[in-house]
Amino acid sequence: MVNKAPRGRNPARTIKAIVLVSGGIDSTVALYWAVKKGWEIVPLTIDYHARPEAEKNAVSAILKTAGVRAPIKIPMDFLKEIEDLGEEGVLRQALAGAPAAYVPARNMIFYSIAAHYAEVLGAEVIVGGHNNGDPQEFPDSSPRFFERIGRVMTMGLWSGKNTPLRIELPLKKKTKAQVIRLGIELGAPLQLTWSCHYDFEIPCGKCPSCLERAEAFNALGLEDPRPHVGGKGIYRGDSSSALNEAWDH
Repeated sequence: MVNKAPRGRNPARTIKAIVLVSGGIDSTVALYWAVKKGWEIVPLTIDYHARPEAEKNAVSAILKTAGVRAPIKIPMDFLKEIEDLGEEGVLRQALAGAPAAYVPARNMIFYSIAAHYAEVLGAEVIVGGHNNGDPQEFPDSSPRFFERIGRVMTMGLWSGKNTPLRIELPLKKKTKAQVIRLGIELGAPLQLTWSCHYDFEIPCGKCPSCLERAEAFNALGLEDPRPHVGGKGIYRGDSSSALNEAWDH
């Protein structure tokens, strides 16, 4: 498919895109979607509090496989999930029902950082991997949220008047299973992705993210290419003392 250049833009010039990458399935498929567009990719990854090392390693492996440059890494240890805030005793009652993985204002912060680098580096697009199930738990993952924050970015950036910055969400209408199918079609290395909430040697297979991943692969009748606890021929029973100890608590 040929990308038509917007009116007034040199069609020979390659579009530059900031792509938010986390090491998970969604961001990896969104990355490969952007790569297929022929865009110049500038990957951006955020190191929030207690981010699993396995997730960081996944980002590096995926970008290397995609032939994309090393990412811009932003350390943000103050960004904590509700689960961590609760353990520290700083959780407001109003947030008591929020998902354990919810990070207050996460995407407002992530996409503001992406907008900063977009303006500095001359990128016209920010690409994010959010599927149609994300808004059910995370209000800052909805298409409506991104439409509004996109308008705010264009309004607030010095270069926004002449070069509007847009947010692309290629997965916003897709289920997790559909995202996986698209990833397979694009040749994305799903075997390198990391979805687990924890930092074990292999995915635990029990946390909400692992269960969502398993459900999606099962819906397609496919085996997850990433080794995980309980997977076919992979680490059963007492094969991981660290994992068993964690889930005994």
